[in-house]
Amino acid sequence: MRRGDFLKEMTGSLFQTVKSVYEPFLREDLEKVEVAADRALGITWLPLMKETELFSDLELKFINGKPVIVTRNGTNIQAIDGVCPGCSHLIIITTLFSSGKCLNCQKEYNFKTQSGDLQLESYQIKRKDDMYYIGFYKHKELGGHHA
Repeated sequence: MRRGDFLKEMTGSLFQTVKSVYEPFLREDLEKVEVAADRALGITWLPLMKETELFSDLELKFINGKPVIVTRNGTNIQAIDGVCPGCSHLIIITTLFSSGKCLNCQKEYNFKTQSGDLQLESYQIKRKDDMYYIGFYKHKELGGHHA
């Protein structure tokens, strides 16, 4: 073996050793930074569903008392607010047409084509271990008053 190849192999081995020693510490630090960022942004993570849980491509769930529409397109899972932003009524979903409709203001949204006149808010989703979590923002009231 040539000296250059030997030094290259030693450098790679040393890097792998250092990486394997420090990786658990770095992972813990990253998790701490993630938790601190969530607190600073006011995000609360609540369990949405297990990864192995079977459900249809369109489903209405109530998470912490809030209606959430969960859609699945292949492996892509999305969580959407289940309340009409215009009139604050519950969105009624139709799994046959993969659509949602507000019966009060008659606005509709198609979840397959992602089109319609309803402008629904999406929630953040993260997967940890075998569970999906949904992120809710804490809305702060102006002037310190709560509604």
